[in-house]
Amino acid sequence: MELEELKTIWLDLRAHVDQLAGERQQYYDFFEQATEAYVITDLYGTIADANGAAVDILQRRKRYLRGKPLAALVALEQRSEFRRRLRALGSREPGAERSWRSIFESPGLRTDVELSARLIDRPGGPGGICWRLEALA
Repeated sequence: MELEELKTIWLDLRAHVDQLAGERQQYYDFFEQATEAYVITDLYGTIADANGAAVDILQRRKRYLRGKPLAALVALEQRSEFRRRLRALGSREPGAERSWRSIFESPGLRTDVELSARLIDRPGGPGGICWRLEALA
């Protein structure tokens, strides 16, 4: 290949990378500003991200949530049941529940929450879980 061809290929590649970065930012802005509360975890329930509405429900700072097991925020008396359901969901057991209620705790506050879970599909299998949280009155 000649130098000019390489430059053209490089510029095309760079334009695609910039376009993808812009699309990723648009997606992230949409996620962050959604009125519904979303938490993204790996298959083991470790929090990768949470949007602003989820931060409000969980009453924790975003930097505190990242890397923390979602189960650690569930009331102690419900934790083992939450983990059982999480394992069933992550292993794609037939009939695994995708929606249930749990109590989440933060300092001085207990919040009854309806959880809905959706596996995030990636090539080669599930890549994580997207949780929708709804605080119940």
